[in-house]
Amino acid sequence: MAASMSGALARLARSPGDDLVLESSFVQLCVENGHVWRERLLGPAITLRLFLLQILHGNTAITHLGHLSGIGFTAASYCEARIRLPLAALQSLLKTTWESAASLVPGKVSLALATGRRVLLVDGSSFSMSDTKPLRDHFGLQRSQKVGVGYPVGKIMGLLDLATGLFVKVIAYSLFTHDMRGVIGVHPWLETGDILVGDRAFCSFAHFCLLTRAGVLGCFRLHQRRKIDRLGMVRWAKPQERPAWMTAAQFASLPAWIDGRLVKHHIQQAGFRTKVLFIATTLIQEEWSDQDVADLYGRRWEIETCFNHLKTTMKMNVLKCQSVEGVTKELCVYLLIYNLVRLQMLRWALAAGVEVRRVSFIDAWRCLAVWALGLAGVDRLIINPLRPGRAEPRVVRPRPKKYTLLTTPRKLWKIRENKAKPA
Repeated sequence: MAASMSGALARLARSPGDDLVLESSFVQLCVENGHVWRERLLGPAITLRLFLLQILHGNTAITHLGHLSGIGFTAASYCEARIRLPLAALQSLLKTTWESAASLVPGKVSLALATGRRVLLVDGSSFSMSDTKPLRDHFGLQRSQKVGVGYPVGKIMGLLDLATGLFVKVIAYSLFTHDMRGVIGVHPWLETGDILVGDRAFCSFAHFCLLTRAGVLGCFRLHQRRKIDRLGMVRWAKPQERPAWMTAAQFASLPAWIDGRLVKHHIQQAGFRTKVLFIATTLIQEEWSDQDVADLYGRRWEIETCFNHLKTTMKMNVLKCQSVEGVTKELCVYLLIYNLVRLQMLRWALAAGVEVRRVSFIDAWRCLAVWALGLAGVDRLIINPLRPGRAEPRVVRPRPKKYTLLTTPRKLWKIRENKAKPA
């Protein structure tokens, strides 16, 4: 039994993050954050590796995790070990992955766009979780749902580096928080000279002013409520009404006007619902043509693909933890694994001389899942062919099963059904 346990621990010592010295880095970060622990089977390093293994296999059940790892532990002891993991150390480890990827890219130049600047994509997404009172109180329940029927839904705001495909920062917040409040939370991770690209939710006079003040350029789709008076160079005036997400002092500090640029772009590609696109930007330099601005904004969709990898491929759309801190740590480990996968894709792309977005994400994810089991896997990753102009219809083939929707808590539903049965 002892030999079997030591063999399992030795196998777990082979980690997807061995190149980052994941175990020693995490232990050191735990020490730096004042975390104290005693020697036990599920210490910080082994618990983190088990957590990674669990997420890499689709956030599998804890009983299945025991079979995968070859270590005998109870669900309660594993959950307690996850609770003991310091959140600050996990967040610092996430930062380490991005710094490792940034060191592989020459300067801050995007691998796909010769901008000479760091390009960051920003967007929000949602996720669901267990129906517990602490999660309902913190994240919120959709207004159309009743307690005991729906599930709490949270939102995340992600800041993605276009050159590497790794997340620089992700914050989680309540369902009923405005996207602009969320994007302000990632502003501290922007640097002077960066270009921030996002959809129309982030296009506002106040946001452009805050970015300009920080030396950051913005490129967003024009908000649907803003009138189009002219194209090219424009001067936007300060609105009379203060945005709900700003304080009165912040609004008073904004300038009376700001110079920008409005670009109109026609989309000819089949399969796209939008045919005419208006882009608002502070990229007013002459070297940026209208087509350059349109091409830059066209890369915004890549963060949508990244969220799809997280929520669909990696199954982050529904989290399992039942506390706010547990959900936060679960999100952090998901993002850590995502960045490890993208780091592997980046290394392979640089070695093969191709764009990183051509390396198959799911193939790299499966590769890390095999490594986490202590297996060698194959020495190559799938590189997807170039398919410009590819369009797929937004339809699904499987028919949904026709079940009656739950409209009351399950206990009340059962009582009502039992009363309806004939004696």
